[in-house]
Parts: sequence; structure tokens; C-alpha cells
Amino acid sequence: MTPRPSPENPDSPQDPTPSPQAEDAAAAEEAAGSAPAVEHEAATAVAEPSAPTPATDPALLRRALEGLLFITDRPLSAAELAKLVGMRDQDRIVGAVEELRRDLEAANLGYRLIAVAEGWQMATRPELAPYVRRLFAERATMRLSTAAQETLSIIAYKQPLTRAEIEGIRGVEVIAALETLLEKRLVKVVGRKETVGRPLMYGSTPEFLRHFGLRSLEDLPPFDAFTPAEDVPPAAAPADAAAAPEPEVPAAEFAAAAEDSGETSEDSAPETGPDEGSAEPS
Repeated sequence: MTPRPSPENPDSPQDPTPSPQAEDAAAAEEAAGSAPAVEHEAATAVAEPSAPTPATDPALLRRALEGLLFITDRPLSAAELAKLVGMRDQDRIVGAVEELRRDLEAANLGYRLIAVAEGWQMATRPELAPYVRRLFAERATMRLSTAAQETLSIIAYKQPLTRAEIEGIRGVEVIAALETLLEKRLVKVVGRKETVGRPLMYGSTPEFLRHFGLRSLEDLPPFDAFTPAEDVPPAAAPADAAAAPEPEVPAAEFAAAAEDSGETSEDSAPETGPDEGSAEPS
């Protein structure tokens, strides 16, 4: 490499390597130029706080939960709501939802927040059912036959159990009823029984709880409420009443009553003689 000539003496060669003093000066100038930018970025970070989140802003958490529960078409559990709003504290979720539910009840709006199927969901008030029914008059209503209702009741109270066990309780086959309940998603297969043939076992679904407005199976009416009371023998008549003699009716009153009704006793009937047209045999 050929060294460049010096400006003072063009004929003399110049060392291309910068001196240590020059490098220090350049580094100082660069640091001085970048210092204001660093200070500006730090000041901006302090001046602009981070955006609020449901975990840090209770008002935002309430609005987020209200929006989610309003738009959903199925009940949402505390775990699902916590995941949707980006929180881990499910106790805060439960507290916020219960506060929202109480406020909606106090406001007496056309809708309310109900606890159903191990979660929460918005629903119209029961007294508005006639108007809602008119809106959805053309939609098919879920109707269950008597056999399907009986089968569903057995599964709800005795689950899990097999088809043979259901038939043993009902006394008749339940194949058609089970197919209907499976199609309507009111029951589902929950496993197999560890016995000969490993038959399928059936249980209820969250749709069953939602359809009947139950939060969990513990909200089912007590089974004893459907048990008919044992036959109670009629109360015996008091001993005094049984031993009391029948009142005597005076003979005169009895005769008067008989005359008024046109009835005569056989003993008091008048004797009739022979017909006028007949003659006694000689």
C-alpha cells in the first residue's frame, strides 16, 4: 500500500493509521451526540404509562366480562373467562361476575345474569317468556316423549349407568329413547363399564344443565320428592261415636213421611176383595 503525501509536504509520505488522540476525540463526539437521544427515550418511557389491562383496571375488567357474557351463546366458566381476559386469579373473576350479577338484578332490566351449567350466561327474565316465545315462534321447540323423559330422569339421578341398567329400572327397552337423547345432546357416553362385554355408560351433559336451568347436578330436586307417600289407612271413628245408638224416629213422624212419599209398607197395605165381575165358586 502506497502512503498518501502530507498536505504540508506533498512529496513526503503520510501514515494512514490514526493516532490514539484522534480515536478518543471521535469517540467522545459520538457519545455526546447519542446522549440526548437516550435521555429523550427515557423521558418518553416515563411520561407514557403502559396501557391498562383487566388485571390492573377493575372498570375494564367489568366491561370485558359483561361483553363476553352478553355475546356468548353458551355458559362461560371462571376458568374460561380468566383465560379470555388474560388473568390467572379466578377468585377475582368470580367476585367481579357476582358483583355484575347483583347490579343487573337491582337494575331490573329485561335481561339478567344467571349461573347455569357450571358457568354464567345472560338470559331474559322469566316474566318476559310470552314475548320471547312470539319472536321465536317458528323455531322448533325441543319436545321429548314420555319414554325419553323417563330415560333422562333415570340417567340424571343414577349416572353413570349402562343401557341394560336403565332398562332394568324402566322395565322396557330404551334404545329409541337413548338415540333421541343422544341426538339432542342431553346425554353422552361417559365411558365403559369394566365388566363382561365392557358396555357403554351414559351420563348427562352441560346442555342438559343449561336446558333445565341447573348450575350443577346438585341443584336437581331431591329424589325423595318424587317418591309417592305410603298409603295411610283412614282414621278410625271415635269410640264414643261408634258406640252411640242411632236416634229413634217417632212412629207418627215415620208414618207421615211415608204418606208424603206415597210409599206404604207391606203390612199396612189394605186387603182387596174379589173382583166385582167374578163369582165365588159354589
